[in-house]
Amino acid sequence: MQKLLFNFPDLCYNKTHKRSRKEKTCVYLKFQNDVREQHNIFAAIQNDLFPLLSLSVISVGEFRCGNNYLTEREGYNCYLLLFTLGGQGKLVYRGKTFTVKPDTVMLIDCNEWQQYCTDGKDWHFRFVHFGGTAAAYLYENITAGDRFVIPIRDTVTFRAALNELFSAPRIVLPQEFLKCSAALGEAFALLLSEQNSAENHVRPRARILRAKEIIEKDYAKPVSLDELAAECFLSKFYFVRLFRLHTGFSPGAYLRSFRITQAQNLLKSTDNGIEEIAELVGYTDVSAFIRAFRQVTGLTPNQFRNL
Repeated sequence: MQKLLFNFPDLCYNKTHKRSRKEKTCVYLKFQNDVREQHNIFAAIQNDLFPLLSLSVISVGEFRCGNNYLTEREGYNCYLLLFTLGGQGKLVYRGKTFTVKPDTVMLIDCNEWQQYCTDGKDWHFRFVHFGGTAAAYLYENITAGDRFVIPIRDTVTFRAALNELFSAPRIVLPQEFLKCSAALGEAFALLLSEQNSAENHVRPRARILRAKEIIEKDYAKPVSLDELAAECFLSKFYFVRLFRLHTGFSPGAYLRSFRITQAQNLLKSTDNGIEEIAELVGYTDVSAFIRAFRQVTGLTPNQFRNL
């Protein structure tokens, strides 16, 4: 186990100043070296262009680690993007523990205390330490809600962006800085795109769950399609399409099915008459209730009760 306390002026900050990166002090690092293989390890030689870039690559590398690998660090004035290729890691950060699986991105602020290690037999990953004028903005937006480990769906495109970055033999000349910045920008563009895609999937699903709750809570009362769509802040046409996509039913068919399920429970658990049960589940016309019951179950209410 190596414990290092070293002075790296351009990449340090004073911990006593909340997230200030102007003061310069020491970086704390504890490193347990169980790196079995390493590839494409290089650090940028900073020049006048470095602080002007929206994304500036500081160092990159690829590690294949054994089960004893561990890094614990604080006060390193940059961000870390780590993409897992195989095996599994564990991240302890901001008081929480995260599992880092293949095809996920780990994104953290290295100023803050962090610990990450192999979780299991081995861990294979690529990493990029970076800064830049847009780095804090991208980090805060992508990790909002404690999303410090992000699954990647379009792994082909993401790996291609990293391959472009890792193909650089060095980062010394201005054009090399720009090329690496562009490749890292492509990776972040994909992260933002996947984040928006996930949010656009979750929000409609949450709205449909809200509509189902309304239907199930007040199933005996009449409810209009316009009212349900308005509750979900959707147009009527789009609401019906989403509802069918998430439930397999139209809103009307879902309400009818739910009412008949409740009627089945009443038929088996009470001695109430058919007309009374029809009214309890929202049918003022007993004939309409019997027709709906037969459509859903293939039986009349009496036939179902006598089973």
